[in-house]
Amino acid sequence: MRHCYPIREWTDSPDVDTYHQLHHHGVAVESELMAYRIYFDRKQTIDPYCKRTPQLELAQSYWYPNDSLLQAGYGDDILRVSGTVGVGSVKYWNGEKMVHIEPVAERSQRIVRQTRKEAVIEVAVKGWQVEGKSVDMTVQYTMRAGHRDMRCDVYLSKPVEGLCTGVQTIPAKGGNNHQSPITNHQLQNGVLLSSWGTDWPVNDSTKYAKETVGLGVFIPAACAGRLVQDKQNNLCLLSFSPQDGLSVKRSISDNGLSGEAGLKMCCAHFYLTCCGATKENHPAATSAEEWLSYLRLWAKELR
Repeated sequence: MRHCYPIREWTDSPDVDTYHQLHHHGVAVESELMAYRIYFDRKQTIDPYCKRTPQLELAQSYWYPNDSLLQAGYGDDILRVSGTVGVGSVKYWNGEKMVHIEPVAERSQRIVRQTRKEAVIEVAVKGWQVEGKSVDMTVQYTMRAGHRDMRCDVYLSKPVEGLCTGVQTIPAKGGNNHQSPITNHQLQNGVLLSSWGTDWPVNDSTKYAKETVGLGVFIPAACAGRLVQDKQNNLCLLSFSPQDGLSVKRSISDNGLSGEAGLKMCCAHFYLTCCGATKENHPAATSAEEWLSYLRLWAKELR
């Protein structure tokens, strides 16, 4: 490794190559079961890291475990997200396909809070030019100890009709989407999106083996809009409700969306989860059918 300095927050213009200046390309969060990183660039894509043994390990592996750590039972990156939605990333639907969050005036990432029970990380943009207006957006992800899933809270300074989230097909490249069962389900309490498939997690297909991965996103009924798809993504548009600016400031703390007291913000939330069927010693599922059953039980308890 070169020089690593722990930081808790970074704000910069999109002209700065924040993606390559950060060791694992963006802010990361972990529980004993899973870890997720969010790319610090126009993609803002969520990429999962699966644990073979339940433990906290990013402080040692820095997302890229060496051979000795792998032999000691450490986990690793399990999914090649490429230019897709990954699992639960916040993207934009332009009417024909999913696109990334750009152009913007400023991007930021930060660690909001970390305790023994939970951690909260944040991704924000200011001056996003979309639908003929300039929008500020803050997205917070909350991960709890002993859980493989995360809650995602989205706050907008102005309504955006095309904001979406979802799951990618696996593999994300090669056009073999028929090999990746990808489904959506209208449940009583919301919309469930799922994906299951096998692919190399990185471009190095010599050193690394293929991984079988399950992805899931649940959007509560109050936040779920129209279902859409493109060649690589199974998506759901997000439906936003107004929230008082004071409540929003308390939710996202002092460095979140700017605005005067009483300003109406728009908010929505959803949940994401992942399973590494071939990486975990005791996976949540070992087949597409088992994964869908797991997701249905998981979504049943969410609001």
